[in-house]
Amino acid sequence: MIDAATKHSQSVGFGYEECLKLGGTWVAKSHTIEYKKPSFENDELQMETWVEEIGKIMSVRRYVLTRLSDNALICEGKTEWVFVDSKKMRPMKIPEVIVETFEKAQED
Repeated sequence: MIDAATKHSQSVGFGYEECLKLGGTWVAKSHTIEYKKPSFENDELQMETWVEEIGKIMSVRRYVLTRLSDNALICEGKTEWVFVDSKKMRPMKIPEVIVETFEKAQED
């Protein structure tokens, strides 16, 4: 799920390096996974992720993992991410350009 979140953030232009240029980085506050069905070795799985909501210092990202052969829902997940100052490691306001980019991505 972390890998999917990282790739999604990079795809909209705000991966790790871009966030550092703005003085911050993301830190996971909480992470939950709810397993629905088992998966097995050699199953082809697909992970989908999106930012469900984004506030002043925190965002909520959702995940869905499905098996491609029968479209079975394997698990769902949720992570609360806090944007922190990369030097002080204290919460900081999410730059408006990041908020706008993720809000636009939600609409698409």
